[in-house]
Amino acid sequence: MYIRVQEALTELLDRQVYQPDDQLPSEPELAQKLGVSRATLREALRSLEERGIIIRKHGVGTFVSSPVPLIESGLELLESIDSLARKKGFECLTQDLVIEQEQAGADIAAKLEIDEEDNVVVVRRTKVFDGEPMAYMHDVVPEKVATLEEVRKGFKGSVLDFLVQKGELLVAYAWANIRPVAVDDFLADKLAVRVGSPVLLLEEFLYSEANQVIEYSLNYFVPKFCQFHIIRRVKS
Repeated sequence: MYIRVQEALTELLDRQVYQPDDQLPSEPELAQKLGVSRATLREALRSLEERGIIIRKHGVGTFVSSPVPLIESGLELLESIDSLARKKGFECLTQDLVIEQEQAGADIAAKLEIDEEDNVVVVRRTKVFDGEPMAYMHDVVPEKVATLEEVRKGFKGSVLDFLVQKGELLVAYAWANIRPVAVDDFLADKLAVRVGSPVLLLEEFLYSEANQVIEYSLNYFVPKFCQFHIIRRVKS
């Protein structure tokens, strides 16, 4: 039932009955207008809020969201989110930045094809636009590729951009796996979404021209900000 209510509300927005930043009627008024219970309406509003279509302000009301810059990109070209944002004419900021050195351990050592005792440099941060989280990123670089001091000195928001500019090992290509995941408590806090909300996970291995793994990353994107596609062609 709530899906039909959600579709009815979306249709009102598509017809521009309510404009961006407009306040929607109160829940009792809106429920009466749509002929549904307040419980059903709340479920529909919750879904629209998670999709970024509306904003609910406690004690104030429900508002239509303003359009947000959407990074919509193909996966064929290897680019950082910072570079993609600049192409769209806006800047995504870096918050909660942590750059530290750790011992690889069994799991990361296997992914980076190094010894478990080898050191790695870990870069964690949240990417933000206009105060709202759009992505959380966790990158791991072998110390033999870049030292802690080098990363702290040269990092400007993107590990990919840092490695490309460093230039000692030419970045050649990446292997990536993208899939939807439900966020846990940690990611919900970092991305300011509800626990269990869906986000896009881009797991990526970065390779040099010598086919050496030079970086491993986990990148969690909020769908209302970031969407990705691939171009598929008919076999010739």
